[in-house]
Amino acid sequence: MASYTVEHNSNDLLLRKKYNLCELPLSKKYRSHFEIIASILDATKYGGEDRYLLMKRTSINYAQLKKYLESLAKIGFVEVQMRGEQISYRASQKGLEFLKQYYVLLGMLMNAYALNKQGQAIYQTAYVTISKRAK
Repeated sequence: MASYTVEHNSNDLLLRKKYNLCELPLSKKYRSHFEIIASILDATKYGGEDRYLLMKRTSINYAQLKKYLESLAKIGFVEVQMRGEQISYRASQKGLEFLKQYYVLLGMLMNAYALNKQGQAIYQTAYVTISKRAK
């Protein structure tokens, strides 16, 4: 298995809050495959997570988790580790690179969302001003 390191810095908590997958305006009742994959990789990026904790952190059931973990292990995004009888999962370097790119894309979408929201606010303010003048 490949070894890798995850850097811990003071901005990690801020980034986790900024890109919280559950609180995005893009979130909806049903998540896409990419959102679920990203949440699994985010939960396993520090390593040593068992299936029960992953189910809790990702809010998916055992059958879904098993399907995703098998697929992620097959493509090399997740490493499976055996400790006695306990199985634990850790995001591989390839999985961390995917997660990084996912966050870049997510940041771009969030910036576009914020700019669009600002544009709507400016439009509404201008529209209300023009409407009041017309009356």
